[in-house]
Amino acid sequence: MTLGRMLTQLFVANMLTFGNGTVMAAILQQSFVQQAGVLTNDQLLYAFALARVTPGQANLYVASIAYMMFGLPGSVLSILVIALPSYLMIPLLHSYEFLRGNRLVLNMTRGLGATAVGLLLATTWNLAKDSMTAPVTWVVLALGLALLVFTRLPTVVSLLAATAAGMVLVVALGLAG
Repeated sequence: MTLGRMLTQLFVANMLTFGNGTVMAAILQQSFVQQAGVLTNDQLLYAFALARVTPGQANLYVASIAYMMFGLPGSVLSILVIALPSYLMIPLLHSYEFLRGNRLVLNMTRGLGATAVGLLLATTWNLAKDSMTAPVTWVVLALGLALLVFTRLPTVVSLLAATAAGMVLVVALGLAG
């Protein structure tokens, strides 16, 4: 894979997902892991997790991916490719005000939302099936989901609690593998 091809795929994925970094992960997983084989699922998960726990745009994890593939030049160029379309969309927002009440536009927007949810589920499954190999990972997943769904705890607190429980299980009970 060349730098130009990677940047083109990032641009297309960004445009197809309207800059939604989480949804874009499904397309990048398909392109870079399954088709081109230039990244592993673990590398993609590492870049994605790193971006989720640091402040900034949700789709800047692609800079980590580009760094893994092409070093600093790839990382810098990937940020430009990801950020530029949002700035180009600003003039179009004025036009959207005229179309917002249009039933066709409203239905298309709802359809895009449903598609995004489907892509999120597909991404979750594709990334989880290779990394959820130890029983402790399933315990952490179940605990995290239970805390998110059945309590009013903030998301960060729920995730930290599930992570801490997983660490206790691994260290105290030796359930790593």
